[in-house]
Amino acid sequence: MSDFKRRIASLFSNASFESALINSYESLRYFSGFKGLGGAFLILSRDGTSKMFVTELEAPDAKEAVYDQLVVVEKTKKFQEEIEKALKSYGERGQIGLEDGSITLSMYEEIKPYVNSWVGISKKISQLRSVKDDDEISLIRNAVKIAEESFLQIKDEIKPGATENHVAAELEKAMKEAGAEGIAFPTIVASGERAANPHAVSTDKKIRDGEVVVVDFGAKYKGYDSDLTRTVFVGDVGDTMRSAFDAVFDTQQTCFKALSLGAKLSDVANLAIKNLAKYKLDKYYTHSLGHGIGLEVHESPYLSTSSQDLLKEGQTFTIEPGVYIEGVGGIRIEDDFLSTKQGVTRLSSLPAKL
Repeated sequence: MSDFKRRIASLFSNASFESALINSYESLRYFSGFKGLGGAFLILSRDGTSKMFVTELEAPDAKEAVYDQLVVVEKTKKFQEEIEKALKSYGERGQIGLEDGSITLSMYEEIKPYVNSWVGISKKISQLRSVKDDDEISLIRNAVKIAEESFLQIKDEIKPGATENHVAAELEKAMKEAGAEGIAFPTIVASGERAANPHAVSTDKKIRDGEVVVVDFGAKYKGYDSDLTRTVFVGDVGDTMRSAFDAVFDTQQTCFKALSLGAKLSDVANLAIKNLAKYKLDKYYTHSLGHGIGLEVHESPYLSTSSQDLLKEGQTFTIEPGVYIEGVGGIRIEDDFLSTKQGVTRLSSLPAKL
Protein backbone atom coordinates (compact mmCIF):
# COMPACT_ATOMS: atom_id res chain seq x y z
CA MET A 1 0.00 0.00 0.00
CA SER A 2 1.37 3.44 -0.94
CA ASP A 3 1.83 6.21 1.61
CA PHE A 4 -1.05 8.11 0.02
CA LYS A 5 -3.39 5.11 0.25
CA ARG A 6 -2.44 4.65 3.91
CA ARG A 7 -3.22 8.29 4.61
CA ILE A 8 -6.61 8.03 2.92
CA ALA A 9 -7.39 4.88 4.91
CA SER A 10 -6.45 6.68 8.13
CA LEU A 11 -8.74 9.60 7.25
CA PHE A 12 -11.74 7.29 6.95
CA SER A 13 -10.91 5.19 10.00
CA ASN A 14 -13.84 5.41 12.46
CA ALA A 15 -15.33 8.19 10.31
CA SER A 16 -19.01 8.96 9.76
CA PHE A 17 -18.48 10.37 6.27
CA GLU A 18 -18.36 8.29 3.10
CA SER A 19 -16.37 10.73 0.94
CA ALA A 20 -14.21 13.82 1.43
CA LEU A 21 -13.64 16.95 -0.63
CA ILE A 22 -10.02 18.08 -0.37
CA ASN A 23 -9.22 21.63 -1.44
CA SER A 24 -6.35 23.08 0.63
CA TYR A 25 -2.82 23.17 -0.78
CA GLU A 26 -1.39 21.20 2.15
CA SER A 27 -4.03 18.47 2.09
CA LEU A 28 -3.83 18.08 -1.68
CA ARG A 29 -0.11 17.52 -1.28
CA TYR A 30 -0.55 15.22 1.72
CA PHE A 31 -3.09 12.89 0.11
CA SER A 32 -1.87 12.93 -3.50
CA GLY A 33 1.49 14.68 -3.86
CA PHE A 34 -0.11 17.40 -6.01
CA LYS A 35 1.98 20.57 -5.75
CA GLY A 36 0.07 23.02 -7.91
CA LEU A 37 -0.95 26.33 -6.42
CA GLY A 38 -4.66 26.26 -7.28
CA GLY A 39 -7.40 25.09 -9.57
CA ALA A 40 -7.64 21.58 -8.14
CA PHE A 41 -9.95 19.49 -5.99
CA LEU A 42 -9.60 15.92 -4.80
CA ILE A 43 -12.52 13.72 -3.84
CA LEU A 44 -11.65 10.72 -1.68
CA SER A 45 -13.85 7.70 -1.04
CA ARG A 46 -14.05 5.29 1.87
CA ASP A 47 -12.92 2.48 -0.45
CA GLY A 48 -9.60 4.32 -0.84
CA THR A 49 -10.14 5.64 -4.35
CA SER A 50 -9.36 9.21 -5.33
CA LYS A 51 -10.62 11.44 -8.12
CA MET A 52 -8.80 14.67 -8.96
CA PHE A 53 -10.28 17.62 -10.81
CA VAL A 54 -7.95 20.23 -12.30
CA THR A 55 -8.09 23.08 -14.76
CA GLU A 56 -5.95 22.92 -17.89
CA LEU A 57 -3.48 25.27 -16.24
CA GLU A 58 -2.85 22.75 -13.43
CA ALA A 59 -2.78 19.65 -15.65
CA PRO A 60 1.06 19.52 -15.91
CA ASP A 61 1.38 19.44 -12.09
CA ALA A 62 -1.36 16.84 -11.87
CA LYS A 63 0.70 14.44 -13.98
CA GLU A 64 3.17 14.14 -11.10
CA ALA A 65 0.47 13.49 -8.48
CA VAL A 66 -1.05 10.15 -7.43
CA TYR A 67 -4.78 9.45 -7.87
CA ASP A 68 -7.11 6.87 -9.39
CA GLN A 69 -8.85 9.14 -11.86
CA LEU A 70 -8.06 12.56 -13.30
CA VAL A 71 -10.59 14.98 -14.75
CA VAL A 72 -9.05 17.86 -16.69
CA VAL A 73 -11.61 20.60 -17.28
CA GLU A 74 -11.20 22.37 -20.62
CA LYS A 75 -11.37 26.13 -20.90
CA THR A 76 -14.77 25.94 -22.56
CA LYS A 77 -16.28 24.16 -19.57
CA LYS A 78 -17.03 25.54 -16.17
CA PHE A 79 -14.79 24.00 -13.56
CA GLN A 80 -17.41 24.57 -10.87
CA GLU A 81 -20.00 22.57 -12.79
CA GLU A 82 -17.77 19.49 -12.81
CA ILE A 83 -17.25 19.70 -9.06
CA GLU A 84 -20.97 20.16 -8.45
CA LYS A 85 -21.80 17.14 -10.64
CA ALA A 86 -19.31 14.99 -8.73
CA LEU A 87 -20.48 16.22 -5.33
CA LYS A 88 -24.06 15.38 -6.19
CA SER A 89 -22.98 11.86 -7.15
CA TYR A 90 -20.88 11.34 -4.04
CA GLY A 91 -23.47 13.00 -1.82
CA GLU A 92 -26.03 10.40 -2.79
CA ARG A 93 -23.77 7.82 -1.14
CA GLY A 94 -23.85 9.49 2.27
CA GLN A 95 -22.21 12.19 4.34
CA ILE A 96 -19.32 14.21 2.84
CA GLY A 97 -16.32 15.51 4.77
CA LEU A 98 -15.34 19.13 4.05
CA GLU A 99 -12.17 20.98 5.03
CA ASP A 100 -13.98 23.46 7.25
CA GLY A 101 -10.69 25.13 8.17
CA SER A 102 -9.93 26.16 4.60
CA ILE A 103 -13.12 26.19 2.55
CA THR A 104 -14.32 29.75 1.97
CA LEU A 105 -17.84 30.95 2.63
CA SER A 106 -18.37 31.71 -1.06
CA MET A 107 -17.19 28.22 -2.04
CA TYR A 108 -19.46 26.65 0.56
CA GLU A 109 -22.46 28.60 -0.70
CA GLU A 110 -21.75 27.34 -4.21
CA ILE A 111 -21.52 23.67 -3.28
CA LYS A 112 -24.16 23.62 -0.50
CA PRO A 113 -27.06 22.72 -2.84
CA TYR A 114 -25.18 19.58 -3.91
CA VAL A 115 -24.26 18.34 -0.42
CA ASN A 116 -27.02 16.62 1.54
CA SER A 117 -25.00 16.19 4.73
CA TRP A 118 -21.47 17.20 5.66
CA VAL A 119 -19.02 17.17 8.57
CA GLY A 120 -15.84 19.18 9.16
CA ILE A 121 -12.63 17.18 8.77
CA SER A 122 -9.87 19.80 9.13
CA LYS A 123 -9.15 18.85 12.74
CA LYS A 124 -8.81 15.16 11.89
CA ILE A 125 -6.50 15.94 8.97
CA SER A 126 -4.41 18.16 11.26
CA GLN A 127 -4.07 15.32 13.76
CA LEU A 128 -3.07 12.86 11.01
CA ARG A 129 -0.48 15.26 9.61
CA SER A 130 1.03 15.92 13.04
CA VAL A 131 2.54 12.41 13.10
CA LYS A 132 5.13 12.07 10.34
CA ASP A 133 6.17 8.92 8.54
CA ASP A 134 9.78 8.14 7.67
CA ASP A 135 9.59 9.81 4.24
CA GLU A 136 8.23 13.03 5.73
CA ILE A 137 10.88 13.08 8.45
CA SER A 138 13.57 12.66 5.80
CA LEU A 139 12.21 15.65 3.87
CA ILE A 140 12.13 17.79 7.02
CA ARG A 141 15.72 16.78 7.83
CA ASN A 142 16.73 17.99 4.37
CA ALA A 143 14.85 21.25 4.89
CA VAL A 144 16.72 21.77 8.18
CA LYS A 145 20.06 20.95 6.60
CA ILE A 146 19.54 23.37 3.73
CA ALA A 147 18.57 26.18 6.10
CA GLU A 148 21.52 25.60 8.43
CA GLU A 149 24.15 25.31 5.71
CA SER A 150 22.79 28.42 4.02
CA PHE A 151 22.92 30.40 7.24
CA LEU A 152 26.54 29.43 7.85
CA GLN A 153 27.33 30.43 4.29
CA ILE A 154 26.02 33.98 4.70
CA LYS A 155 26.55 34.66 8.42
CA ASP A 156 29.53 36.94 7.72
CA GLU A 157 27.10 39.27 5.93
CA ILE A 158 25.65 40.09 9.37
CA LYS A 159 27.94 43.03 10.05
CA PRO A 160 27.88 46.77 10.61
CA GLY A 161 26.67 48.63 7.53
CA ALA A 162 24.73 45.74 6.02
CA THR A 163 20.98 46.23 5.82
CA GLU A 164 18.47 43.79 7.24
CA ASN A 165 17.02 43.37 3.74
CA HIS A 166 20.45 42.50 2.35
CA VAL A 167 21.01 39.75 4.92
CA ALA A 168 17.52 38.35 4.35
CA ALA A 169 17.97 38.36 0.57
CA GLU A 170 21.35 36.65 0.75
CA LEU A 171 19.98 33.95 3.05
CA GLU A 172 16.94 33.28 0.88
CA LYS A 173 19.11 33.16 -2.23
CA ALA A 174 21.49 30.70 -0.56
CA MET A 175 18.62 28.39 0.43
CA LYS A 176 17.26 28.35 -3.11
CA GLU A 177 20.69 27.65 -4.57
CA ALA A 178 21.16 24.83 -2.04
CA GLY A 179 18.08 23.02 -3.34
CA ALA A 180 15.16 24.54 -1.46
CA GLU A 181 11.84 24.59 -3.26
CA GLY A 182 11.35 27.98 -1.65
CA ILE A 183 11.35 29.69 1.72
CA ALA A 184 9.12 28.41 4.49
CA PHE A 185 8.10 32.01 5.31
CA PRO A 186 9.49 35.52 4.69
CA THR A 187 12.86 35.68 6.44
CA ILE A 188 12.97 37.92 9.51
CA VAL A 189 16.12 39.94 10.13
CA ALA A 190 15.62 42.40 13.00
CA SER A 191 18.49 44.39 14.50
CA GLY A 192 18.94 46.58 17.56
CA GLU A 193 15.72 47.83 19.13
CA ARG A 194 13.75 46.25 16.27
CA ALA A 195 14.74 42.82 17.59
CA ALA A 196 12.23 43.38 20.40
CA ASN A 197 9.46 42.74 17.86
CA PRO A 198 9.03 38.92 17.54
CA HIS A 199 7.39 39.24 14.10
CA ALA A 200 9.41 42.12 12.73
CA VAL A 201 9.59 42.59 8.97
CA SER A 202 13.07 43.06 7.54
CA THR A 203 13.76 46.63 6.44
CA ASP A 204 16.49 48.76 4.88
CA LYS A 205 17.77 49.61 8.36
CA LYS A 206 21.54 49.24 8.60
CA ILE A 207 23.01 46.97 11.26
CA ARG A 208 25.19 48.82 13.75
CA ASP A 209 28.08 47.76 15.94
CA GLY A 210 26.89 46.74 19.41
CA GLU A 211 23.49 45.45 18.25
CA VAL A 212 21.82 42.06 18.52
CA VAL A 213 20.40 40.68 15.27
CA VAL A 214 17.57 38.15 15.36
CA VAL A 215 17.37 36.01 12.21
CA ASP A 216 14.29 33.79 11.83
CA PHE A 217 14.39 31.63 8.69
CA GLY A 218 13.39 28.32 7.16
CA ALA A 219 13.63 26.34 3.93
CA LYS A 220 10.84 24.52 2.11
CA TYR A 221 12.01 21.22 0.64
CA LYS A 222 9.56 19.18 -1.46
CA GLY A 223 6.69 20.74 0.44
CA TYR A 224 8.10 20.38 3.97
CA ASP A 225 9.39 23.21 6.16
CA SER A 226 12.12 23.93 8.62
CA ASP A 227 12.02 26.84 11.09
CA LEU A 228 15.11 28.15 12.89
CA THR A 229 16.09 31.33 14.72
CA ARG A 230 19.50 32.56 15.73
CA THR A 231 20.46 35.71 17.61
CA VAL A 232 23.80 37.13 16.52
CA PHE A 233 25.89 39.59 18.53
CA VAL A 234 27.52 42.27 16.39
CA GLY A 235 30.28 43.52 18.64
CA ASP A 236 29.70 44.18 22.35
CA VAL A 237 25.93 44.13 22.93
CA GLY A 238 26.10 44.88 26.64
CA ASP A 239 25.29 43.00 29.84
CA THR A 240 21.49 43.11 29.46
CA MET A 241 21.43 41.28 26.14
CA ARG A 242 24.21 38.87 27.11
CA SER A 243 22.33 37.90 30.30
CA ALA A 244 19.07 37.58 28.38
CA PHE A 245 20.74 35.29 25.87
CA ASP A 246 22.04 33.00 28.62
CA ALA A 247 18.55 32.86 30.18
CA VAL A 248 16.86 32.01 26.88
CA PHE A 249 19.46 29.36 26.10
CA ASP A 250 19.03 27.79 29.52
CA THR A 251 15.25 27.85 29.12
CA GLN A 252 15.37 26.09 25.78
CA GLN A 253 17.66 23.38 27.17
CA THR A 254 15.48 22.95 30.27
CA CYS A 255 12.32 22.50 28.19
CA PHE A 256 14.04 20.12 25.77
CA LYS A 257 15.16 17.88 28.65
CA ALA A 258 11.65 17.91 30.14
CA LEU A 259 10.02 16.49 27.01
CA SER A 260 9.07 12.83 26.71
CA LEU A 261 6.40 10.82 24.91
CA GLY A 262 3.00 11.47 26.44
CA ALA A 263 4.08 14.77 28.02
CA LYS A 264 1.44 17.49 28.31
CA LEU A 265 2.81 20.23 26.09
CA SER A 266 1.06 22.89 28.16
CA ASP A 267 3.15 21.79 31.15
CA VAL A 268 6.36 22.26 29.17
CA ALA A 269 5.16 25.66 27.96
CA ASN A 270 4.53 26.70 31.57
CA LEU A 271 7.99 25.45 32.49
CA ALA A 272 9.48 27.98 30.06
CA ILE A 273 7.73 30.82 31.90
CA LYS A 274 8.82 29.46 35.27
CA ASN A 275 12.43 29.15 34.13
CA LEU A 276 12.56 32.69 32.73
CA ALA A 277 11.06 33.93 35.98
CA LYS A 278 14.24 32.79 37.75
CA TYR A 279 16.02 35.46 35.75
CA LYS A 280 13.18 37.99 36.23
CA LEU A 281 12.61 37.96 32.48
CA ASP A 282 9.26 36.17 32.22
CA LYS A 283 7.39 39.45 31.66
CA TYR A 284 9.40 39.94 28.46
CA TYR A 285 8.35 36.56 27.03
CA THR A 286 5.34 37.20 24.80
CA HIS A 287 4.64 34.10 22.70
CA SER A 288 4.21 30.35 22.97
CA LEU A 289 7.11 27.93 23.36
CA GLY A 290 6.82 26.23 19.97
CA HIS A 291 4.73 24.57 17.29
CA GLY A 292 4.70 21.67 14.89
CA ILE A 293 6.40 21.89 11.50
CA GLY A 294 5.63 19.97 8.32
CA LEU A 295 3.67 20.95 5.25
CA GLU A 296 2.90 24.13 7.17
CA VAL A 297 5.42 26.04 9.20
CA HIS A 298 2.89 26.32 12.05
CA GLU A 299 0.82 23.20 12.62
CA SER A 300 -0.09 20.66 15.30
CA PRO A 301 1.21 19.96 17.92
CA TYR A 302 1.32 23.29 19.77
CA LEU A 303 3.56 24.01 22.74
CA SER A 304 1.46 26.67 24.46
CA THR A 305 -0.02 27.12 27.91
CA SER A 306 -3.51 26.45 26.51
CA SER A 307 -2.53 23.43 24.40
CA GLN A 308 -4.45 20.18 24.80
CA ASP A 309 -1.79 18.22 22.90
CA LEU A 310 0.22 15.33 24.30
CA LEU A 311 3.55 14.54 22.67
CA LYS A 312 3.33 11.57 20.28
CA GLU A 313 5.97 9.55 18.51
CA GLY A 314 6.83 10.91 15.07
CA GLN A 315 6.02 14.56 15.71
CA THR A 316 8.32 17.33 14.50
CA PHE A 317 8.23 20.68 16.26
CA THR A 318 10.14 23.76 17.38
CA ILE A 319 11.24 24.98 20.78
CA GLU A 320 11.73 28.76 20.63
CA PRO A 321 11.73 30.73 23.88
CA GLY A 322 12.46 34.43 23.59
CA VAL A 323 12.89 37.65 25.52
CA TYR A 324 11.87 41.02 24.05
CA ILE A 325 12.74 44.23 25.88
CA GLU A 326 11.22 47.30 24.26
CA GLY A 327 13.76 50.00 23.49
CA VAL A 328 16.68 47.60 24.02
CA GLY A 329 16.40 44.51 21.83
CA GLY A 330 15.37 40.88 21.76
CA ILE A 331 16.72 37.35 21.98
CA ARG A 332 15.24 34.21 20.41
CA ILE A 333 16.74 30.74 19.94
CA GLU A 334 14.73 28.28 17.88
CA ASP A 335 15.56 24.71 16.94
CA ASP A 336 13.68 21.82 15.34
CA PHE A 337 13.03 18.54 17.14
CA LEU A 338 11.64 15.04 16.54
CA SER A 339 9.94 12.73 19.03
CA THR A 340 10.97 9.05 18.75
CA LYS A 341 10.50 5.85 20.75
CA GLN A 342 13.83 6.59 22.41
CA GLY A 343 12.83 10.15 23.30
CA VAL A 344 13.13 13.61 21.80
CA THR A 345 16.03 14.27 19.47
CA ARG A 346 17.28 17.48 17.95
CA LEU A 347 17.01 17.79 14.16
CA SER A 348 19.02 21.02 13.95
CA SER A 349 22.69 21.27 14.80
CA LEU A 350 23.51 24.94 14.20
CA PRO A 351 25.43 26.37 17.18
CA ALA A 352 23.25 28.55 19.38
CA LYS A 353 26.06 30.93 20.30
CA LEU A 354 27.29 32.89 17.28
